[in-house]
Amino acid sequence: MPQVKGLDTRARTGILVGALAMFFALDVAFIVSLAGVPFAPLSLGQAIIEVLPGWISIPLIELFQHWAQRLLVIGVVALYLASGTIAGIAALDPGRRDRVVVSLAVAPWLLTVVLAQLFAAAHLELGALLVDAGAGLAVFAASLALLRSAGQYRVPVPAPSRRRALYATFGVAALVAFGGLKLGPSLRIARAAGENVVATARNLVFRETVPPPDPQFEKIERLTPRITANADHYTVDTTLFKPQVDTARWTLAIRGNVEQPFELTYDELLELPSVEQLHTLECISNEVGGDLISTALWTGVPLRDLLARAKPKNGAFDVILRSVDDYSDSIPIAKALEAKTIVAYLMNGVTLPIDHGFPARLLVPNIYGMKNVKWLKTVEVATFDYFGYWQERGWNDAAIVNVGSRFDAPVRTVRWDGGQVAVAGIAFAGARGISKVEVSVDGGQPWVVAELETALGALTWRRWLYRWTPDGVGPKKLLVRATDGAGLTQTAVRREPFPSGATGYDTIEIQVVR
Repeated sequence: MPQVKGLDTRARTGILVGALAMFFALDVAFIVSLAGVPFAPLSLGQAIIEVLPGWISIPLIELFQHWAQRLLVIGVVALYLASGTIAGIAALDPGRRDRVVVSLAVAPWLLTVVLAQLFAAAHLELGALLVDAGAGLAVFAASLALLRSAGQYRVPVPAPSRRRALYATFGVAALVAFGGLKLGPSLRIARAAGENVVATARNLVFRETVPPPDPQFEKIERLTPRITANADHYTVDTTLFKPQVDTARWTLAIRGNVEQPFELTYDELLELPSVEQLHTLECISNEVGGDLISTALWTGVPLRDLLARAKPKNGAFDVILRSVDDYSDSIPIAKALEAKTIVAYLMNGVTLPIDHGFPARLLVPNIYGMKNVKWLKTVEVATFDYFGYWQERGWNDAAIVNVGSRFDAPVRTVRWDGGQVAVAGIAFAGARGISKVEVSVDGGQPWVVAELETALGALTWRRWLYRWTPDGVGPKKLLVRATDGAGLTQTAVRREPFPSGATGYDTIEIQVVR
């Protein structure tokens, strides 16, 4: 019995020692990543994203929505901590050989580097990854050796060579980290030096006129602002890493089935005639009543001007758009030649933030956000129908925005004083605009027409307002539906976002109280 108790004590101490050592290592690796290198657990997470087939990833995204990536990161960090506890148990086990302990310490960091290079090399530079993984491993090995020594006071463990082996591992890992400095050009990038810098277009040929806000709409609490602040604008990405682009080396290439392919530097792009455009973006994975929709004032160059210079040849069918991290999608050549399809480089009067595609991104009217490619690198004219990242995973290729509307107000519990209650929200139908919004306060019958605020622009949402006088206290069920500029009314048929965007009425159940 005493021996069993001793083993239990040793195991518990090993778990604590290993978990603490890994916690310190992850903490340091995260701090190192702030310098612009990829955080090792995120690198492993990116490799998992790349290797997962669509039949697994799509149901997960459907189930967890934008929580899918967060849960993946939490899971990967948990794996690191679990591996740390195993190494900690081995470090305090007198029956384990030194090389086994060292192998267990190295395993998660080495596995991250190998898998990231095999499956996510387009997103992760080997040198930059070695810096973070090397630093993490060095801290883990040193912490494990130190904490192991402290643990010996409670559980006597022989083999001092094990501590020397861990210190040797620390030295090798430190050398790997420093060696990565010479291989990791991302460390030389000034984290998108122009990000969030207030800027003006150098050659603006069209300035968007923003209509004044309607005072009655501005007074409504919780109603969505007409223009979304950059920090509040939704983001959905396939990658855990936002590309860090050095504009001194970045170029935008126009190529493919064209007579005169060419490349533009960042400064050359800024010098071209540009336009301002108020534009609402919505993610195809947005649920009915969801918040993956935002509006901003964008400044950029019409894509058709770039294509006119390149001179597409006969047979042009699609335009393939690729980002610097190799994400790709496509739009028909006719859509690329529309006047409102632009390559944007300013957002709400500042240089395009990294999260939104610095240094340049595409904006396409009437199409869900997945085709509005960020961190744009190449525009390639193709003679065939190209399927990009999401189409290969089953999402709709046309991706035309469905008619949709949403409640922003009132809150779930309404304190009623006998007067009117403001019922309000937004409606959007892409480039088709919104002609009517109707509200039902009785579960679908009857429908009454709401007031519409003047639209910001031809490509934006519209805010709506209905002043409702409840017929008494108690539970109430409210529904909303919109009609687009072509006369198509939002369908009541409830459909999940996959594969063509969500449909159905937004519904809220509220309690009216005195």
